[in-house]
Amino acid sequence: MTDSTVKNASMIAEDTLIETKCTACGHIDNVPNWIIGELAEEDRISSKHGEVEIECLVCNGPRRRIK
Repeated sequence: MTDSTVKNASMIAEDTLIETKCTACGHIDNVPNWIIGELAEEDRISSKHGEVEIECLVCNGPRRRIK
């Protein structure tokens, strides 16, 4: 890596992980906060209201943020 590459890499923010749990099977997983933000923006544009739901990787059920 060049010095400029190292300098640019140090400016990249680390992901904040949000813990989510599937309401169907109980599987718990972490999702980067930027993904939840992207989905929330899509929901806002399409006039959906409420909490962002992400599909479970295990059973395809809805995952929600653990509070």
